[in-house]
This record gives sequence, structure tokens and C-alpha cells, in this order.
Amino acid sequence: MNSISLVVFAASVIYGVSAITCPSCTNENDWTTCTDTRTCNGNDDTCQLVVENDGTRHKLAYHCTQSQNCQQHETQHCDITVHGHCNFCCDTIAACRTQREGLFDSLM
Repeated sequence: MNSISLVVFAASVIYGVSAITCPSCTNENDWTTCTDTRTCNGNDDTCQLVVENDGTRHKLAYHCTQSQNCQQHETQHCDITVHGHCNFCCDTIAACRTQREGLFDSLM
């Protein structure tokens, strides 16, 4: 019984350590409102920023995901005005902020 309790405790500690915090936007049409955060659950280990350009505005949202599902990371570039849809992944709040500011600063 003690060994089972120890395994459950170890699993919960590992799960707690692997949780990542992602940005959260209060207005999906205003990138400056992405100042809130949320903690991801399960096996998610990275944040994915999805940006869509409908021709007049940019809609953006962060999703918790697994890094193997990410095709573009913060070191890669996507021109939202050309492609219309960009996905980026970032591993920390600071990296997500830098990535977002770099993307939208270039549009100003």
C-alpha cells in the first residue's frame, strides 16, 4: 500500500512540474489584451499562438498544446499580411510576449 501511494505521489509531482503557463487574451481582436495567463493541463508542454488576418483585423488566440504538434516555433517567421494565417509556438510567457510584440510591431 505504501509503494502505491508513493507512485501516485511521484506521478502528481511530475505532473505538477510539467505544467506550462500560457498567455490568455481578453479580446481576440486586440493583441495588447493578452496580459492574462492560464495554466495548461495534461501533457501539454507549449503554447501555440494562432493569428488570422481577415483583411481588416487580426484575430489571435493562445492554445495549450504538445510541442510535437508545433510546426513553427518562435525562431521562425510568418508574414501575416501575406499568408493570412500564422501559427507559432512558445515555451515561456516571455518568449510568447516577445514573439507577439515582434509580429504586431512589424505591422504598425
